[in-house]
This record gives sequence, structure tokens and C-alpha cells, in this order.
Amino acid sequence: MTRTLYIGDVHGCADELEKIIEAFGFVEGDSLYQTGDIINKGPSMLRCFELLEKFNIQTVRGNHEEHLIHMMESDSSTWTEKQRQRFARLSMEEWTKIYNIVKTWPLYLDTPYALLVHAGLEPGKKDLKSMNPKVLLSVRFWEDKPWFEQVSWEKPVIFGHWAKMGLVNRPGFIGLDSGCVYGRALSAYCPEEDKFYHIPAAKIYSPVKTKTETAAEAPCLFPEERKNQSKDLNLYKTIETAAPDLIREWGSSIG
Repeated sequence: MTRTLYIGDVHGCADELEKIIEAFGFVEGDSLYQTGDIINKGPSMLRCFELLEKFNIQTVRGNHEEHLIHMMESDSSTWTEKQRQRFARLSMEEWTKIYNIVKTWPLYLDTPYALLVHAGLEPGKKDLKSMNPKVLLSVRFWEDKPWFEQVSWEKPVIFGHWAKMGLVNRPGFIGLDSGCVYGRALSAYCPEEDKFYHIPAAKIYSPVKTKTETAAEAPCLFPEERKNQSKDLNLYKTIETAAPDLIREWGSSIG
């Protein structure tokens, strides 16, 4: 019997990614999927991409990949100091290699068992193509309730993005971002076994930041979406999205 493994947000934690594949006991013919946000924060982004290629892991685009795409396609004169610091972690040749890979990743994958998406689905819509891409990449709450409490879908939905929420296991919805990069664990799910796999993080690779610190970096916001930044960090009063509270979620402490 071939099996399937859905893996949560990795954020450069290559050791844990390799260990969870080993714990699963991958054999030729098994299918591996991942929820996006392979990049940023963790120690070994390039090795993560080597593992993606080695095991043919199919991945959806996360908000961190989306931000990288936007930055690589924008004039470097518009980059903030924090963004320049982030780009300094790798050479531009390496970032270009990553960019050329992640720009091909879809916003969602309709796999045999589940619909795979990075953050979630837009409540009230049944056509994936009509959903706001920003919602697919970044939604958590929708009108003050978790988005998955307001969505029904014809097959299970597997998602990541919400490390603060942690593992979600409820009928029709599985959330796999268990905060590996923050020192918690990397999680994955095999539907054929109805089994979760967990690999504890070797260390805290990235500290959990306050909302103010996250807002200062705004790692997942595009420059035109920051409204009237001020010295006291009262950022982006409004943003044109489908959900009024989406901007609050972009500025949350874990993402």
C-alpha cells in the first residue's frame, strides 16, 4: 500500500524535515506534500530545497514565499532595512534560485485525499479560483472566528500558517503548523494510517515576537500594504482585503 504524508510549516528546519520523513518510513511510491512556508526564520533553507527535490515533495505557496516573490520582482530601492537584513542571509544567486522554484508553486493543491492550502479558505465561496489569494495565504480569523468554523468543503482541508493555534484535528480540517521554528515541533499527518507524526524541534531557532516587533518587520506585508507607518509602529490602518480583520492577522506574533 502506498501512503501519503502531509507536512506542516518548515521555515528552514531541515533537520526536523528529514527526521519526520525518516519517522514516516518513506518508500518509493509514497506521496509527500507540504503546507508552504519552507523559507525564512530557520537555519537551513537551502537544504530544505534539497530535500524537496530528493523526495519529490509537492508544496503549496506560503505567505513567506509570496513575500519573497514580490520582493524579487520589485525595485531593491523600495526594500526596508529589515528586508535587506533578511536578504543578507543568503547570496542573491541563492535567493534567485529559491525564487525561481517558489514562483512555480500553486496557491492550493487538490490532492486525492485532501485540499492542501497554506492558510485557509475564504468563507462564503465555493470556487477556489474566485477566492482572494491573500486569504488563501494569510487568513486565520474571519469576522472574529477561526475561518474553518465557517467553511464546509467536499473533502478534508489541510493547512498550516497558524503556529499560535497549533495542531488542529477536527472533522474536515487538519492544521499542521505546530511551531517547529519556535522550538516546538514539526508535525505531519498520514491519512492511510490516520496517524500524526511529530518531531520535536532541536532548539528555538526563532524567538516568538511581540506584535510590535512583528509589525516593525512586517515580513509578510507588501510595501504598498503598509499604511502610514509611524515611529510608534501604529501600522497600516486599513488594507483592501476581503476580511476587515485580515490585517490584524498579518500582524500577529506568529506567522
